[in-house]
Amino acid sequence: MKLQYRKSMALAVSLALASMAAAAQEENVVVVSGFRASLNSALNTKKNSDGIVDVIKAEDIAKFPDSNLAESLQRVPGVSLSRGDGGEGKQITVRGLNAGFTRVRINGIEGVTATGASDINGSTNRGRGFDFSVFASELFNSLEVRKTAEASVEEGSLGATVDLRTARPFDFKGRTISLGGQEFYNNLSRKAEPRLTALVSDRWTTSYGQFGALMSAAYSKRTLREEGYEAVELLSANMDGGFCSPLGYSPQNPVNTPVKGIDANNCGFGVPRTSNTAAYNDVMGRTDDFGGTVANPPPGSGAFAPRIPRYRRSETHYERSGITGSLQWRPGSHTELNYDFLGGKFVNSRYDNYISAISFGRTLGQANGKPQTSIVDAHFDQNGSWDYGKFNAVDIRTEGLLDKYTTLFRQNVLSGRHDFSDRFKVDFLTGVSNSDLDEPVRATVQFDSPNVNGFSWDFRQNRNVPALNFGIDVSNPNAFTFAPQEADGTFHGQFVGRYLHTKNKLKTHAINASFELNDNLTLRGGLSKRNNNWTNIELGSGGNGLKLPTGTTLADVSRQISGFGRGLDGSGVPSSWAAVDLQKFLGVYNIECHCSAVPGSEYNVLGQANRGVEEKIDALFGMLDFKYDAFGIPLRGNLGVRGADTKATSFALVNANNVLTPVVVEHKYRDWLPALNVTAELPRDVLLRFSAGKTLARPEYTDLAPSTTLSTQVQTVSIGNPNLDPIRAKTADLQAEWYYAKNAMISAGYFYKDIGTFIQGVSERAVFSSLGLPDSLLLGGGCSITGGTPACPTLPSTTVVVNRKVNTPGGPLRGYELNWQMPFSFLPGFWSNFGTLLNYTHVKSKITYITRVDNPNTPANEQLTQVADFTGLSPKAHNITLYYEDPKFSARVSAAHRSSYLLNVLGNVAGHDFTTVDGSTNVDFSVSYNITPQLRVSLEGQNLTDAPLRYGRDSQRNDTLLYVHSGRSFVAGLSYKF
Repeated sequence: MKLQYRKSMALAVSLALASMAAAAQEENVVVVSGFRASLNSALNTKKNSDGIVDVIKAEDIAKFPDSNLAESLQRVPGVSLSRGDGGEGKQITVRGLNAGFTRVRINGIEGVTATGASDINGSTNRGRGFDFSVFASELFNSLEVRKTAEASVEEGSLGATVDLRTARPFDFKGRTISLGGQEFYNNLSRKAEPRLTALVSDRWTTSYGQFGALMSAAYSKRTLREEGYEAVELLSANMDGGFCSPLGYSPQNPVNTPVKGIDANNCGFGVPRTSNTAAYNDVMGRTDDFGGTVANPPPGSGAFAPRIPRYRRSETHYERSGITGSLQWRPGSHTELNYDFLGGKFVNSRYDNYISAISFGRTLGQANGKPQTSIVDAHFDQNGSWDYGKFNAVDIRTEGLLDKYTTLFRQNVLSGRHDFSDRFKVDFLTGVSNSDLDEPVRATVQFDSPNVNGFSWDFRQNRNVPALNFGIDVSNPNAFTFAPQEADGTFHGQFVGRYLHTKNKLKTHAINASFELNDNLTLRGGLSKRNNNWTNIELGSGGNGLKLPTGTTLADVSRQISGFGRGLDGSGVPSSWAAVDLQKFLGVYNIECHCSAVPGSEYNVLGQANRGVEEKIDALFGMLDFKYDAFGIPLRGNLGVRGADTKATSFALVNANNVLTPVVVEHKYRDWLPALNVTAELPRDVLLRFSAGKTLARPEYTDLAPSTTLSTQVQTVSIGNPNLDPIRAKTADLQAEWYYAKNAMISAGYFYKDIGTFIQGVSERAVFSSLGLPDSLLLGGGCSITGGTPACPTLPSTTVVVNRKVNTPGGPLRGYELNWQMPFSFLPGFWSNFGTLLNYTHVKSKITYITRVDNPNTPANEQLTQVADFTGLSPKAHNITLYYEDPKFSARVSAAHRSSYLLNVLGNVAGHDFTTVDGSTNVDFSVSYNITPQLRVSLEGQNLTDAPLRYGRDSQRNDTLLYVHSGRSFVAGLSYKF
């Protein structure tokens, strides 16, 4: 079925291209417009730049090449896409450096946007990374990726500076009105939903000069579905107390514990020892010395089981709306004043439903867990992966999570310029960006079925999606329970809640001036003042003491997940199961009231995370633009230096003897960042570019905030590090570009980054009083820190073990990029309307990761390291686009590929060296037809191959940690411009 569908889609795209070609032959007219015109405009911008810049332009009014900005960015050489829940583009990596190393500016002002996510995808963005999914692409008319440093460009990026610009009235010749409507459909969610756009712009000539006003708006509604399998983690068989040993086996596990019903015949009340001796020995006979770090590996340390094997369906309902406004005044050719406004709102409700086995990651003390589970059968493949297992006394859980959040973005920018003369010019910019992520509801409810016999997982037929046999009819809600925990530790479900609010406010004020010294030299300089303010508060709740009221059954608070598993290609996958219905459950117990009426729903106020960072950045730059002939070769470029003073004030509320106490730490640093960009204009339209400079990326906010966890008995402190310095690097780029024909270009470039510092977690010893924490943190139970009795276990003068992030040595990153933009204008007839875009990037890096920290309390050095690529770096990436365009018809097919990359470097200290993300290829197409010069009809297809997302654990075993897919999407639309 899947192969037939792919063939049908390929045939449809081929027919569309053929029909357009035939129509072009009938018209016999060649007019460059639309997609081709946007490519040409972008190419001219790239050609005239001094640094290494890639540009994407809107192909028509309110019409970007892709429906998502991140999807468009992945067409740029060196840019790879990271997808969020539902498969939509979310963040980017540039030349192997993840979103935290890339700055995004909107209309000249830095912006940060954050959204939520499922647990395995990071839960919530609390960092500096920009989530492109917040904005509709129709609100923008150009984006620019600047890969090299320039003294006039604000510091803060190691990867790239991405500039987004919304439309302005002076971009158009006169009155312009555009309306568009689309219908979005996803074959997995099977929902059709709208997408609307509008733009109105006009300009007037008066006695006071030219005035212009523009307003645009976009709205879309989508339902996205994601389905698949998760292991959550891979744990060795000996962890969490091991498995229940066979009857009569020595040594017996677990040992006799009368309060839990454990004896020679049973591993719990009503839980007999049923492990098969041969299977048990096969599992427990496997050992792993964890990379030589364990001299005597314990039995079972070489058999790795999924911690929580489970299926997941996530359904995301979102509404994305945005509005832009722009006013322009040009009293004369020497003066211009601009005001730009951007507002965006991303309202999201995500429902995650899981059916899982939860015993394999719980200890006896937590909820009886793995030590009560017997191994009935086991099989391992040739790589040592535990690909089949059958068990008794396994706790089965159906779980529902409701996550509601809203991201609200507002930006106001006032900018202008005035030319005092032909030689002396001044421009200014002032503005503020506000981004608020408000998550009032993140509620989880779990129903359990304890001690089920016959659970199994089986990867032997499908390496990615196992057949999970849960041992019960999971579609029957009465097979589960929801009640308080029993005295022996048996669980019957629970609930968990969370409130989160993250706010980013970024202010920028800048003034720049330029003075033309002569025809060859222009002196430029500027001052700027920026203020970045980040705050984050999180409150948790939850409990396991509720039971359903008399007369209420689990059928009353559940629903059926149906039609599960389409497209997973997995046999033995259940098509349905009884799932928590959170709306019905909230009608019985309003766990979101966070009140005493529902025990456990109250927020844990003393355990809250409440933290923030304020950065005040004062910067100046001086730069010399030059253009000379050297030995008959025209040279142009710039040489300058940027100075930046940063004052970072970090704070957090910490629980000091049941009193929330503020901790505030200030840190200052200064950087001088030189930059050189040179372009040589060689014969035959060949440009040779060289760039070099120093750059930096500031630490993540969560690493700076001094949030604290203290254990006075063992004298350890885990704390953020407000004294972190930025990650600094020296960079060099060399690129050749040949503009061999009109609107055509081929280029090859080499880049190198010497990353001097990195940020990692370590353990070290320090006197408590040197940490800047209040002494009241040490108090508790009536102890004294001033000489009284009893004395507190940890005193201000005590040397404690401190776990925190520090600056560590970095490493090199190098690579090359190839890019080819080729219209087929050299071909005869309608063939000249075709063209192609090709690019390829190869990146290598070397960072020494600390995979196990040293224990400062022992004389030996237990620190372990591993040299590997940057996490998030795909060594290979390429993009291919084939397009056709004539005055009426336009079509293109694009494929974007990124090779596998590292998600985590684990160093084998727990039996795994890496977590990797499999390589992926995404194929999209777009077709449009101009019925009249004003009316256009379009059809787009996204993720045509339904490319999955897979995480693998350990390079030898390659166990599946995650495998999900999100289906194919199609968009049919109609637009009209006046």
